[in-house]
Order: sequence, then structure tokens, then C-alpha cells
Amino acid sequence: MYIIGVTGGIGSGKSEAAKAFLSLSVPVIDLDDIAHEITQKNYPGYIEIKKHFGDKYLDKNKKILRKNLKVDIFNSRKLKKEIESILHPIILNECKKEIIKYKSEEYIVIMIALLFETENYLKLIDESLLIDCDREIQFNRVQSRDKLEKNLIESIINSQLSRDMKIKRADKVINNNLSKAGLKDQVYRYHNDLKLRINGQVK
Repeated sequence: MYIIGVTGGIGSGKSEAAKAFLSLSVPVIDLDDIAHEITQKNYPGYIEIKKHFGDKYLDKNKKILRKNLKVDIFNSRKLKKEIESILHPIILNECKKEIIKYKSEEYIVIMIALLFETENYLKLIDESLLIDCDREIQFNRVQSRDKLEKNLIESIINSQLSRDMKIKRADKVINNNLSKAGLKDQVYRYHNDLKLRINGQVK
């Protein structure tokens, strides 16, 4: 089984790329989905956050106030590292469990927003695919989608590895400056090329 690590900055279009792979019946493991699941009430990530911070990030129903936590994380490097040290090992462990389920597949995709920032997944994957776009487009997409304050969007973008560094480190790059249909076409072309490479028809 060949493993592709798909990455890209916030607003780059990773979710749309994931949909395109799913439409091709390619299994997709999304670390954001895992992170959301393990921080549900009484799940491992939730328990650890509650252990470290008490009720600080819980609402009246004892569920995590995700927006409050996100804002504080991107306003404090110390807190960001603390949360990552709590959640990343749990997420990695869950990801490995998911990979085992797909061992008979030709290839699978793992959506890893911080692939190059954390480096925990570089030894798990066979190839990295970057979904890339211009910073202005990235900013506008996030603002339109998430309705966040401008300074918070800037903090999130700046907390991630620079676009240039990601392009240098990625094995393959798909540019997503244009339409969703254009991105889908590029994912399909990548898929067809990859299948040829996996089967040794292209070097």
C-alpha cells in the first residue's frame, strides 16, 4: 500500500482535494476529523485537556469551546505547544490504527495540515502532495468561510510553515488558485499518474 500525505495551509483547498480523492474511491484519513473526534466529551483528547486546564475551555454542557481554544492557541505559542504535546500523540496513534484498516488498498491519502511542521508523519508516508494557493486567495477563503477576525487569520497563516518552504519540501504540488472544478481535474490527473507510477509503468 502506497501512502500519500496531502498538506497545505489553511484555506488552500485540502478539503476539496479530499472530496476529489473520495469520488475516485480512494480511502482518505483526515487528521482534523480524528482531532475533532478525540476531543468529543469523554474521549481521550478531551480527558487530557480537562486534566490540564480544568473547566477553562468547557461550556455549560462540559463540551470543549473550540473557538475559544483556537483563539487562545494562535495568540500563545506556549499554549499551542502545550496543546500539541497533548493531542498529537493521540492523533498519531489513531491514524496508525486507521492505516491498518486499508492495508489491502493500492494507495490511501492522509490529510495532514502540519505535515512539514511536526514531521511526525514523514516516515509514515511514501509521497507528499501540497495543495497550494496565493496568500491573498488563502486569506479571502478563510475569511469568507470561517468569519474570523483578520488578525487571527494572519496569526494562523503565520504559525504555519511558509508557502515557499512547503513548495520546496513537497514531492508534488497542485496549484489551487482557480475553481473547485479545476482542482478536481488536477487531482484526477494526479491520481492517474500515480497509478501508473505505482504499477511501474512510469519512472
